[in-house]
Amino acid sequence: MKSSFYLFQPVTLKRQDNSLAILPFGNPDREPFPGEKIGRELQDEFPLAEEDAWWQGAPRYVAVERIDSIHAYSSVRINTGLLNFLAEKHIPLHTYNYFGGYTGTYWPKEPIPNGRIQQAQFLHYADTEKRLTLASEILRGAFHNMHSAVKRENRRSGQFTDLLEEWHLSAARLEEAQSVNMLLGVEGNIRKTYYEFLDRRLTPDFQMEGRVYRPPNNPVNALVSYLNSMLYASIISELYRTQLNPLVGWLHEPGRQRFPLAWDLAEIFRPHLVEGLIMSMINKKQLDATHFEASLSGCMLTPEGRMKVIRAFEHRMQTTIKHRDLGRSVSYRYLLRLEGYKLVKHLLGDKPYVSFRIWW
Repeated sequence: MKSSFYLFQPVTLKRQDNSLAILPFGNPDREPFPGEKIGRELQDEFPLAEEDAWWQGAPRYVAVERIDSIHAYSSVRINTGLLNFLAEKHIPLHTYNYFGGYTGTYWPKEPIPNGRIQQAQFLHYADTEKRLTLASEILRGAFHNMHSAVKRENRRSGQFTDLLEEWHLSAARLEEAQSVNMLLGVEGNIRKTYYEFLDRRLTPDFQMEGRVYRPPNNPVNALVSYLNSMLYASIISELYRTQLNPLVGWLHEPGRQRFPLAWDLAEIFRPHLVEGLIMSMINKKQLDATHFEASLSGCMLTPEGRMKVIRAFEHRMQTTIKHRDLGRSVSYRYLLRLEGYKLVKHLLGDKPYVSFRIWW
């Protein structure tokens, strides 16, 4: 199985035959970058042979067939030869800032551009009724997946009946919405309810107390922002392989977000791949206060904290489930791509889009 490849140390990345050559650079006496020293721990988590691991020495080589996408969390030197090689192999390169926030993607040229798909995307955005149909279905999937988590916990403890009642009211308002703006209002209310559920599920020393963005003000908000960036980049990688244009979404407006379609699909998968992972890691005591640090720029994960979060996220993305429609096992990463394929079928008139809903 291919893996995402994470770079935490300043390196030069270049092509060497049919492999990537990774050559560390920089002053060994300087202060380390956040996350720079965690590569050795990640070696046990990702399917890279020891002789391929760049943190064992320089230079090292990684077979390109083993890489799904590249995530650069530190300084990386590249040249056009490397970019051409990544384009040939259809490997996106994602970059992140000092705090782990997503900053951009090198997106290889589409192997076979499909004008019909992109034309249909624009038409479904321009047509108010068609746009509302897709935006509503995206939110139905997101609501279902959040509701499943609350309902499951309520069966165990009986402590979330009040939230489920609020859920039913919001679900009814979703079906009554006559515009995308009305949908976004409903989505805001249900998110507020879900964040209340998140606080009640977490330990008292880890509380969100409302969503705060740039910068996050506490560990839970820091985790949400960090994992949102990872999920966003993962969806971009998979959209590239479906020939959908990520600049055109139906729930989020073009121009306001970098890639609205990636944010649209993130709504569906966040309950399991973001908030679900946060609840799991905190309640299993895989994270504690020592994995966060406060600064004038807000609250952020420490290098060790980032390592733990990335390991957990990548492990979940590689986990497979038996798909009830396909009749075979697929990874969570592939589920992201399948969502894109379903949208393509809808746009081309082959099959109405039904958003992903957790069934287990």
